[in-house]
Amino acid sequence: MDVRDLLRVFPDLDDGSGLVPAADLPMSVLSGGLINETWALGQRHVLQRLHRIFRPDVNRDIAALVPHLLSGGVPVPSLIPTRAGEPGIVVEDGPAAGTWRLMTRVPGVGRPRLAAARDAEAAGRMVARFHTALIGVRHTFAFTRPGVHDTVAHIAKAVRACDDPAFASHPLRDDVLTVVSELDVRFGRWGAIPRLPTRLIHGDLKVSNLLWSETAPAEVTGVVDLDTMANDGLDVELGDALRSWCNVAAEDELVPRFSLDVHALALRGYLSVAAPWITSPEVGALAAATERIALELAARFAADALQESYFGWDPERYPSRGAHNLARARGQLSLARVLADHRPVLERNVTDASRALAG
Repeated sequence: MDVRDLLRVFPDLDDGSGLVPAADLPMSVLSGGLINETWALGQRHVLQRLHRIFRPDVNRDIAALVPHLLSGGVPVPSLIPTRAGEPGIVVEDGPAAGTWRLMTRVPGVGRPRLAAARDAEAAGRMVARFHTALIGVRHTFAFTRPGVHDTVAHIAKAVRACDDPAFASHPLRDDVLTVVSELDVRFGRWGAIPRLPTRLIHGDLKVSNLLWSETAPAEVTGVVDLDTMANDGLDVELGDALRSWCNVAAEDELVPRFSLDVHALALRGYLSVAAPWITSPEVGALAAATERIALELAARFAADALQESYFGWDPERYPSRGAHNLARARGQLSLARVLADHRPVLERNVTDASRALAG
């Protein structure tokens, strides 16, 4: 089965001028993601082949939670069921092997980073609306990623990879060991992981998973890539979001450029919406959360620099997947250093955002 044959299992689609077979719509690659393969299908729909880390059941979770998000005023893609009523299709073998789904396309454009500091406030408000829409919703996930933010386990995995005889002769092993040794020490200094309420979260709120208006400045038009939704704490959710939003350097750049102004504005936007329900322990955990995520992600990139099995890479810029992941690991470790140095300022930003709302 090729991709065009696959599209025949879906119903006809309205692309703006009446119903047409999905297989007849033009396709073009949408770039930017590290995991899933994505194509624009006409003007109003998106076709995706999921990375093998996502089981087909993830589509059932998305189908169950999207109505709550839409009713809460959060624009997200809706799955287009197959003619048989399934949320996606699994192809067992051949060039098209994998789990596929068809979705509505949310208007807006993606960005690799925020265009201006003021965008952070709008992003914070949209994310708080996302969380608010799911308060009170009880959902048992059909697909889960156990331990996705088990920072201790991720660092231990990176240490084991460095000690694994299978990678003893890997050309990057000594460079990876240098990174892993430092991040292990830094995490030991970071502090105790807080115990916070479990909430329904997005799980991957990097800038590129928000869509932006092409005409209105600082207007978020939607939230995409819902595969990572989970039950977890706001510290890991917002720690990862702020890591992405505030560091204007690329993830694989060695010298981070963390904007304290963006951090302050993002918190102000988020808390302006979340204030009625967020707890004091959750607020108190926000200042340290981004450093933890930087260390955690550095460990994940470092392990994959040797294992070369998970993250995508740019062959035009790096000679191997391992080299790209080593650059990412170094970039995130550098970011963790900066965040540790700025912890007092980050704490003050949290306090100021909270006081502004209280006053």
